[in-house]
Amino acid sequence: MANSANLLIITDTYVGRPGGSERHLHNFLTSISDDFQVDVIQMIPSGNPMLADGPLVERSNVTLYSRPLTEVLSKNMLYLILELWKLIRKNEISLVISYHEKSDIINYVLRRLPGISFISVSSKRDMGFKLEGNLKRLMHFITPKLKNITAPSHSIAKQMIDEFGMPEHDTHVIPNGVDLAAYNIMTDEGRIELKDKLGLPINARVMSSVGWLKPVKGHKYLLDAFSLFTKKHSDKWVLVLLGEGELEEELKVQAKQLGILENVFFVGFQDNVQEWLGASDLMVSATLSEGLSNALIEAAATGLPIIATNVGGNPEVVEHEFNGLLVESEDPLALCNAIVAITNNEKKYLDMSKNSRIKAERDFSNDTMVSRLEILYKRLIGSC
Repeated sequence: MANSANLLIITDTYVGRPGGSERHLHNFLTSISDDFQVDVIQMIPSGNPMLADGPLVERSNVTLYSRPLTEVLSKNMLYLILELWKLIRKNEISLVISYHEKSDIINYVLRRLPGISFISVSSKRDMGFKLEGNLKRLMHFITPKLKNITAPSHSIAKQMIDEFGMPEHDTHVIPNGVDLAAYNIMTDEGRIELKDKLGLPINARVMSSVGWLKPVKGHKYLLDAFSLFTKKHSDKWVLVLLGEGELEEELKVQAKQLGILENVFFVGFQDNVQEWLGASDLMVSATLSEGLSNALIEAAATGLPIIATNVGGNPEVVEHEFNGLLVESEDPLALCNAIVAITNNEKKYLDMSKNSRIKAERDFSNDTMVSRLEILYKRLIGSC
């Protein structure tokens, strides 16, 4: 397109699911307007597990490239930087947007090379729980020099301003969005049909949690809380854990030791999250750190009451006593008490269910997210 704005997106991971930044990019790129031409570099070492390189399905203005990169200080990184330098010149790239640390480093280096000129944006997706040592010091140095930051939550934006020295006027909060039409509040009959389809006990109520099985997601505290809940208050519930990761076997051992393994379903990665949420009665997140959880947004769009830890961007999705309850992290008893408070009060449960959908429609529409990002990118390009 003759008058298109040309973007380069660099991500340490890929476009797709199940992770938060992966879903965010998928939602954005499958909805971006034809006003933009976008090249996307994906640096996940094993390559994109979902989508082939080349034009994104049904989006001829978006092209995906897999460029595995495991080490920053390597020949492969130098080769990639040279390739991107040529790509920026050839496609007349106006804006380079980086996701995560390796991508930010490449963005920073590219801006200092001769023969090319563009605006930099760093998309910050989490609260920096992985940052430590030299990497943390490096990101504190690089981040302000990238000039522009986007963040899905006010908590991340505040951290960028307070800890990384970002000017407030260059820090832009644009919440994640989901396709609201893909999520529906289920009737009791519809929920039973989905339970049957997914192999869940039809007569049980379903509590779900979506996320990588990694320490930061706090699943061990969730299992402790679920054990307390089922033994003291109700044995009519099952817990469904959607996601995969290094802790799966350890968590299964824990569930067995707690005597709840028969009521905990480890279902791994699922590409039909909407159906699993539709079969659920409650969403619970015990995460220790969070930027802005797509899983919680999807749960809200499905009309589920939500219990989440009071960390990061969670309070921006879960309004305490409106569409769910917030508890402190690493506290199984508090998590259990919150589950009891919602599940033992039918009026509270129904009100929170209705309010969750209201919250999603008000704050987390994918159309709104895409529109706001496009407006920002066009403004930044127009300012150069």
